[in-house]
Amino acid sequence: MAITDENGFELFDHDPVMGRTIWSYFDGEKTHYRIDYQVDQLVKENEYHRNNSSSGWQGEWHRIASVPLNIMYASGLHEAINQGDDKFASKFLNDGDNRAWRTKEGNV
Repeated sequence: MAITDENGFELFDHDPVMGRTIWSYFDGEKTHYRIDYQVDQLVKENEYHRNNSSSGWQGEWHRIASVPLNIMYASGLHEAINQGDDKFASKFLNDGDNRAWRTKEGNV
């Protein structure tokens, strides 16, 4: 018996180590895939580091974020970092919608 979610997607694969679940849905013409990632633990860890990091920006190195790889690639952040596009990276990391990925307060 297949496992389906509330939207009719059928479980295709689950990797508990990666925290990744792949779902598939056949609409009569083609198959669609959806990949879900568990990020609750990462969000908690980022919040812990954000709340316990020193204030200010003294020194040469700061851990400012921990972003899941799927979000890094889908958002364009990975490409921006590779190309040295600090403006895009700063905009992404300073956006309130991405606060869960920040590990340090302040503006980048």
